[in-house]
Amino acid sequence: MTKLAAFDLDGTLSQSDRFLLPAYRKALALTGRDPLPDSLLLTLIGGTAADNARVISPDGSMETYEEFNFHVVQAIRETIPGLARAYPGVEESLRELRRLGYKIYLCSNARREYTDLVLGQIGLLPLFDGTPEGRDGWDKPQLLAHILETERPGAAVMVGDRHFDRTAARENGVPFVGCLYGLFPTEVTGADAEVKSAGELPEAIERLTAL
Repeated sequence: MTKLAAFDLDGTLSQSDRFLLPAYRKALALTGRDPLPDSLLLTLIGGTAADNARVISPDGSMETYEEFNFHVVQAIRETIPGLARAYPGVEESLRELRRLGYKIYLCSNARREYTDLVLGQIGLLPLFDGTPEGRDGWDKPQLLAHILETERPGAAVMVGDRHFDRTAARENGVPFVGCLYGLFPTEVTGADAEVKSAGELPEAIERLTAL
């Protein structure tokens, strides 16, 4: 039986706040926006474009957000080389899942240019069977549905640290593993399994896909 594990990126595999927060601060300054507290900037990580636009601009202007995002992309290339890190235990867990026969896919709201850059910087890209990018207008549930339709696994699980990940799992009828070690532990309430460290992932995933 083919088994598949789909992973969120930021806050699940990558400690992305390390390089994204300084990039966000620089982009705000270049866009001429007032500084925002880190607690609010954190909500941009893994968020949708529409949600993030409302954080950056009071009227939710996509034009303002696109300008901000342009500067973010430039700033990331400066901040990511020295600051990117995977969470402890992530690489070992992915290798163990591959040993157990899982196909490993990325399921992220971010563009592939960003996701492949981050995975490459933290040394995880070769461990993935696929890092697909959603089509314009797709949300995470639609991207996960596309992955499942492409691979047609006998069992699958979604792993993440945000409510977007939980919703994607629920709408596709697969179990959800919530990462308490990630950036948004309060958003994974109701997960089928919760892990306090990345090292716990293989056991939790094996248990859920065996049901």
